[in-house]
Amino acid sequence: MQADAQTAAIYTDLAGLAKLKGAARHGKAEARQETARQFEALFIQTMLKSMRQAMPESSLTGNDQVKLYQDMLDKQLAIDMTRRGGIGIAEFIERQLAPAAQDSAKASNTTPEPLALVTRLWSSRPSATSESGDTGTKTQNTVEKPVGTHWQSPKDFIQALLPAAKHAAQRLKTRPEAVLAVAALETGWGQHVIAQQDGRSSYNLFGIKATGGDTARVSANTLEYKHGAMHRVRQAFRSYTSPSGSVADFADFILQNPRYQAALTHAHDPEAFLAELHKAGYATDPDYTAKVVSVLKQIQTMVQGPVASADTSTQGT
Repeated sequence: MQADAQTAAIYTDLAGLAKLKGAARHGKAEARQETARQFEALFIQTMLKSMRQAMPESSLTGNDQVKLYQDMLDKQLAIDMTRRGGIGIAEFIERQLAPAAQDSAKASNTTPEPLALVTRLWSSRPSATSESGDTGTKTQNTVEKPVGTHWQSPKDFIQALLPAAKHAAQRLKTRPEAVLAVAALETGWGQHVIAQQDGRSSYNLFGIKATGGDTARVSANTLEYKHGAMHRVRQAFRSYTSPSGSVADFADFILQNPRYQAALTHAHDPEAFLAELHKAGYATDPDYTAKVVSVLKQIQTMVQGPVASADTSTQGT
């Protein structure tokens, strides 16, 4: 048993996990704790894999050898994150594995199954970030019904939104790449957009939350960063009739919110502009600046030609 736990601390092993699960069902507290940690590690690993898939590949990182080492790294990161406090899933699973929970489940003719819990959590995995229209607070968004779009690749996403991004950037006196970077990070290059109840897209590309006066809205679950931890809450988000409407509303939101005035003074520098948005409270994710700047640089590389030709128009007065 101890050997299995030590092995599990090095990599995510499904065979070892099955042994831990069996011991946990026999009432061993240490086994329950380790099993819960391993299931949480599997969930985190899957999230990391999804995040990597949302990013475009390059000739340096797209080969099989790099992917192999990235997979190994993700497994170890998942284990380390779980052992440093995790994201709260392990606690729920451990309670489900406890004898009291087992007895309660038998009484109701149901079996508490940690894997089922992880599956349900994965179905509402974090896929974007969301923003509060009334406070300007950015949260990590968990989309319950992600909507696929006609954007088949990051380049398709950029080309489709570029005209609207240019117009918004002109109003903000920044670069269109900065606007596109926020939308790309928010939606995973347009692959994870909040859906309305009838299945249609909300076209909410920036995760802007609905306020009291917003009649077009859609509800979704979010994971908010508070005091260094994520908390799941349900929020109402704005809904639009087109992607361009969402882009225009993003510009309105930044221009009309006093807390982002400092960011607007740095608008001529896209990286500084995005960093100041984060500093002003646009995102609660402590790593938001690094993430959005990374996406910005990818966009700058992909659209260097088309966007460069619009340089003077986006530096308007």
